Amino acid sequence: MLMSARYGRLLEPGLRKIFFDSYREKPQKYNLIFNVQDSDKAVETDFRMGGFGLFDRKESAGSIQYDDPTRGQPLQYIHEEYAKGFTIERKLVRDQMYNQIRKMPKKLGVAARATVETVSARIINTAFTQNGFDGQPLISHSHLALNDKTTIDNRLAASYGAGANDGALSDRNLKAALIQAADQRNDAGIMIECNPTILLVPPALRFKAQTIIQSGNLSELGTGSGITNDKNVIQNEFKVVVWDYISAKNGGSDTHWFVIDPTVAELNFFWRDKLEFANTNDFDTMQAKYRAYMRFSVGYSDFRGIVGSLGTGAA
Repeated sequence: MLMSARYGRLLEPGLRKIFFDSYREKPQKYNLIFNVQDSDKAVETDFRMGGFGLFDRKESAGSIQYDDPTRGQPLQYIHEEYAKGFTIERKLVRDQMYNQIRKMPKKLGVAARATVETVSARIINTAFTQNGFDGQPLISHSHLALNDKTTIDNRLAASYGAGANDGALSDRNLKAALIQAADQRNDAGIMIECNPTILLVPPALRFKAQTIIQSGNLSELGTGSGITNDKNVIQNEFKVVVWDYISAKNGGSDTHWFVIDPTVAELNFFWRDKLEFANTNDFDTMQAKYRAYMRFSVGYSDFRGIVGSLGTGAA
């Protein structure tokens, strides 16, 4: 017979496995968009750092020129705590209600996964509306370099290629976004070779994105009366990431889309305490308590490496 002081601990290994199996049941997407790192501090501090200019030509006996890149304001990633738990009455164990008991850690694992995804997705869902460290949203026509003279535009604009302002996802607008990304420069004004390889879309644009990327020929109407037979020159150049948590029903949009170069973008996620699962018993109520806990932060340290579109303009 399970004693009230022991049954919670005896159940814990099995419930732990169910919890983490449920958490990992479906692939997460946040780690495809953000640079995931571990943290050993209460707050992670980053600095927006200006880039170096081109190397100077050195004379054989000349001295090396030393630059001190401009440093912007400190950017802080403050780790937040997230927790949730459930209780199991002793009588459920005594009455062998194991099917009901197993549902609880499974549902808690699903909730944990959704929490990480939802919090991370807010950075993308507010990319056009929430002002960041430079007084502009992550996606904006009006970012300023640290010299306060150069304007950097990472919101799809008609001045690049044949694209439309905030154009809907299409072959020509996607190519325009690539041209716009390639024009991004560091704070010293030199090219940073931004070449996006991720196309991030909500579920509503999934099939449109996959058709554009995977078709052997262009998937859209040509300038004539029919479908063009031109080769699709960007076939399979992108990894299409469909993220449920950036849909309209989850606080995002069904039209927004983004291209990202993960080698340039500084979208960051810091784990301070990775997800854990533990239990204790309450003597008076004869309930076993189980809780999950995690602590993390998410944000960005630069607006380069990404170009976005509201997706409301012409295709």
